[in-house]
Amino acid sequence: MLAQSDVARYLLQGGLISAASIVDGDLRIVEASRRNRNFKVISDTGPSYLVKQGAGSKQSATIAHESSVYQFLESAPQNASFRPHLPRYYTYDADKGILVLQLLTDVQDFHEYHARLGHFPVTIAAALGRALGTLHRLPNVINATQSIPGCVARIPWALALHRPGLGLFREVSHANLQLIRIIQSAPEFPRMLDELRKGWRIDSLVHNDIKWDNCLVPRQAGSRDKSPVKLVDWEFAALGDSCWDAGAVFSNYLSFWLFSIPVSGEEPPDRFLELARYPLERMQPAIRAYWQAYVRETGLARAAAEVSLVRAVKYAGARLVQTGFEQMQHSTYVTGNLICLLQLSLNIIQRPHEAIVHLLGLSL
Repeated sequence: MLAQSDVARYLLQGGLISAASIVDGDLRIVEASRRNRNFKVISDTGPSYLVKQGAGSKQSATIAHESSVYQFLESAPQNASFRPHLPRYYTYDADKGILVLQLLTDVQDFHEYHARLGHFPVTIAAALGRALGTLHRLPNVINATQSIPGCVARIPWALALHRPGLGLFREVSHANLQLIRIIQSAPEFPRMLDELRKGWRIDSLVHNDIKWDNCLVPRQAGSRDKSPVKLVDWEFAALGDSCWDAGAVFSNYLSFWLFSIPVSGEEPPDRFLELARYPLERMQPAIRAYWQAYVRETGLARAAAEVSLVRAVKYAGARLVQTGFEQMQHSTYVTGNLICLLQLSLNIIQRPHEAIVHLLGLSL
């Protein structure tokens, strides 16, 4: 495994930095490990890099897969329209399992961006719609992705969370187990998730982990900014259902709204919505701009767009379950917000048409 002290030497041997940049003190190396061992290599005069290495065999496999996805998206001529939405790919060292990408500097993720502003610009939402629409309309992807090792059809694990395998119990928190029990105890919940699994289709390459942490915009982005949204962390990209990615954007807005509500025993439930720090009605213009841009970019006809919208909204409900699970990964007990999130998830899956109109502010 790379240590922080090894990174400069490794990049120097690979020809990615010069000895002069080290001598001149131009490089700053910052550890940014999370799921993987990550280092940010920051230069004021030359390229900056993100160095990723898997921390175990499972993580190493996902890094290798991510490398293959980047190579495919950068090299295939038919994917040129999507490249502005990616950090630059530099190299992958298969022997050491090290991936080197462009470090995007002076950017912020969507969560930080919206929390800082306190409002939800339609231009940024539309830019995300165009980015996803461009990805989902890439030509001949299903055949071309045979060049990506391990790029197979993959159904999101959240759709089978009510039927956990034994391996899951080695990694979950007590709060995660409570969440699973809550889902299993509601008769309609498992049935609805099973229906979503059965309805899964394969129509494009999907990012499969669209969340605001993985969507980046320039730090100084304004209401008229035209810079393309960057999508990062392609470790879970797969052949799949484009409506899952599309619905994940809806779920991000909904969870941002829901987690801004101070759910406690001190206020009656009928007051929760009015206490939201980020009211849903302030998000709805951005949600509309996102969906309209996505439909235009994918070229969906009106009837097909309506079908896709209903499917995407159902998946948004399921994606909320995944968000709740991830939020509780290191917790002992479920929170009031999580209970509300699970109820919202079930309501959306059961009544997507109502969710489209009353929650998202869209129309059919």
